[in-house]
Amino acid sequence: MNIGYLTEDPARDYAKGLTAATTLDELLKHIGLYDRVAGDAIETASKMTADQFEEFRDGLRKERRGKFAGEDFAIKYGDILMPRVMFKVSMVAEHFKAPWGCVYIRLCDVGQIIEKNGIAELVQHPSA
Repeated sequence: MNIGYLTEDPARDYAKGLTAATTLDELLKHIGLYDRVAGDAIETASKMTADQFEEFRDGLRKERRGKFAGEDFAIKYGDILMPRVMFKVSMVAEHFKAPWGCVYIRLCDVGQIIEKNGIAELVQHPSA
């Protein structure tokens, strides 16, 4: 995933792709398109079984209808629904009304996001 200063927030397209995935392989391929900012989602999804994928799809359908799929669902699959890096950058971009890509680059510049092997991670500061 290439990120430049004017890169738009990928969250909407990411979410659409989650809904569109009808198999675990499709889900993994879709999340893989966002590997740079969805490392936690890839890690969680890559450990899923076929039965867990069906459980994920059922919970996702509930969530898309505006019904809470439950605490267990949120704990198990929250990283897939909204990867931490993507979520953090989206929140900051919305707050400051700045382009998503600009915020991503700036958070890297100030050390709140680091990239290891092309995968972004949030840095946990001791004061946080």
